[in-house]
Amino acid sequence: MGKRILEVVPYVVFLVALFFVEYNLFGVEDALLGIVFQSFAKTMVETIGLSFANYLKHAFLFFLMSLCASVAGLHPVLLVCGSALYMFGITLLNSDPYLPRNFFMLGMGFLLLEIYPIGIQEIPIRLGATVFAIACTTAFIYAMKAVKKESEIARDRRFIMRAFDDIGFQLIDLSHGNTIDIDSHRVYAIAQEYCNTEYGVTFRQGGLLSGRQRYTFSLLVCAEQIADMIQAASRKVSTMGEKEQMYFLDLSEVFLAFGKGRILQVRAMIDALEGFLETHKLDNIEHDTACRATLEALVRTLRESATSRDNSTPLWKGLKYRARFISDNFSHKNPQIRFAIQLSVIVGVGFLIAEIMSAHFDTRFGVWIPLTSFLMLNTYRDETIKMMGSQTLGMFIGIAVFVGVIHFIPLEVRLFFVLVIGYTVILLNFGPAVSMAAGTQLALTALYSTMSLGDTLFIRLLFVLCGTLIVLTIVFVLLQARRNLTISHKVQEMERVDERLLSQIRRDIERGRAVNDRTLQLLYYLHMNAFMLKNLAKRTDKIIAGELHHLSEANFHFAMDAGHAVVFLNSDIKNERFDHLDGTTEKLRIKIDDMPVEEVQTHAEEQQ
Repeated sequence: MGKRILEVVPYVVFLVALFFVEYNLFGVEDALLGIVFQSFAKTMVETIGLSFANYLKHAFLFFLMSLCASVAGLHPVLLVCGSALYMFGITLLNSDPYLPRNFFMLGMGFLLLEIYPIGIQEIPIRLGATVFAIACTTAFIYAMKAVKKESEIARDRRFIMRAFDDIGFQLIDLSHGNTIDIDSHRVYAIAQEYCNTEYGVTFRQGGLLSGRQRYTFSLLVCAEQIADMIQAASRKVSTMGEKEQMYFLDLSEVFLAFGKGRILQVRAMIDALEGFLETHKLDNIEHDTACRATLEALVRTLRESATSRDNSTPLWKGLKYRARFISDNFSHKNPQIRFAIQLSVIVGVGFLIAEIMSAHFDTRFGVWIPLTSFLMLNTYRDETIKMMGSQTLGMFIGIAVFVGVIHFIPLEVRLFFVLVIGYTVILLNFGPAVSMAAGTQLALTALYSTMSLGDTLFIRLLFVLCGTLIVLTIVFVLLQARRNLTISHKVQEMERVDERLLSQIRRDIERGRAVNDRTLQLLYYLHMNAFMLKNLAKRTDKIIAGELHHLSEANFHFAMDAGHAVVFLNSDIKNERFDHLDGTTEKLRIKIDDMPVEEVQTHAEEQQ
């Protein structure tokens, strides 16, 4: 617990400092930017491997958020319609099924700025406050990164070492004829884990892989190919001769040396692989070609180690790639589209009710109605109901704490105390109920400054109940997002990625080389799709889970064959034995056609 508290202390200090500096320089209307940028800072500090250009692109979104919030607050019609449009836009553009809550900070910031709406003449001041906050946040983020000294290169290396270590032991088992522990899926799972770990960075790059990510993922694809060849060789272990056994045993030493950290330099790993290739050869020409091609591709990738430090991506290409991703997935089956529509309607209705209450009953801070709804809504209905229960419980706990403790604190220090203690609790992340209890202190502190304790508690309770009823009404009526529909959508996306990967491989084979990095990009998303479907299978019925398992297994074999073609085209031996790829595209075509895609989609949609 002590370590966790120490980890959040810098963020709490930054929040309090930025809040009160903004308060004194620009006024209470802009002080809440401190809360917005504290969350942004924490996310960016924990996001390692993002280039400064891509960071600035993401930071600019908060400038647009501030501008949109300022304009929306000018008139009730703008507030109701503009907030709904804004929420739909940020959910669509700044999140996807892999990162379903990535829009949260931009949405939360918009709503917090609506607590104190401003006039048109004050918009330049708010935008200036936002630029100031971005500058302070940028300095804080890079100072924290310098202190923490977390290296994306070191993290990538750990993934590679794990994969090579696993391969080394599987090669030993193969050379000894022990096939029980041989499983190529383990290395595939490591590659999937890497893809998922990096996706936050990949998303903020517009969906493109940086040079560093391509370098690491290429090595993991090579590792997958070696693991797949080990799996294939294990099926004929009874016919394996002594020469083959020694081949695999000697190769295991090369991979274990890197996997166990005995080889620390990339140059030494290259030398070890080249030395192995010079002295070892399999008698079966097809097996030798496959092994040699993979090892040569591995060597060629390792030689490009300079790219392992390149975190840049083309800005315009990233924007185009993201636009195409949205276009491809703009479907009512996409859970994020359904969620975006739900969220926009809920926030719009919340502001409408708040404006009606303000006009007829002179209530203040009605923004807490859509803010409550915003915090409760999740992608799936069961998650929303669970969050609703947790936050309602947290609200009552928060009211009790405020009545019993907080409102006795002198006014001069109350806000400071609430910010420090409340956000320390929120950042420690004890759960939604505790976080809601802490957040309730801030809401009640704001209300209590303008009304009596009884009215404060009544208004807070009324706003939360209104927000809760709005969510309950919408989630049971409008475009319910269910996991089975998500499964159907992701299966459709998987098929689309497979088709594009096949087309790209066909073009590369026709040209005799890999024309660009598109095959690697598609392989990355193939892994991400498989990772997400595996997780969805855990939360659906047994029949669909079983069908998904068969589909995922078929797609795994497609991925291995596609990866083999990609690796072979990146080797030197292709110049001598290019006919090794004869029939590759036909085999890939058959694998796609044999996948039970329609069966899974039909069954999943029938269960809606």
